[in-house]
Amino acid sequence: MVYFSLCVLIFFAVIGVCQVCRGIVQAVSKSRDEKEIILIEPICKHQENAEYLLRNAAWKVMWMGRFAPDKVICLDCNMDNETKHLCRLVCNEYPFMEIYTKEQMHERIENIN
Repeated sequence: MVYFSLCVLIFFAVIGVCQVCRGIVQAVSKSRDEKEIILIEPICKHQENAEYLLRNAAWKVMWMGRFAPDKVICLDCNMDNETKHLCRLVCNEYPFMEIYTKEQMHERIENIN
């Protein structure tokens, strides 16, 4: 029993050291003049897993650290009303998530310096 407890303790200690090293590498490697990173999630017509896709993208923003996207755009590719309503509900939960139409996305791309 003692050996098992020691193995579990060592396992979690190694995970902790890896997380600290990962944090240091991320802090050192991120450029200060880096542009905004955007994750675009296109949702088309009636998509059963739209909520899953958006919540997965939100998870990436919240948990990936310094390399995570700064913003998530749900791109409306002719969504039906039910899917659009669901996407609006999910996007309202996260301040970094927005719904864009194709025209709005085109405008944003055109205005990039």
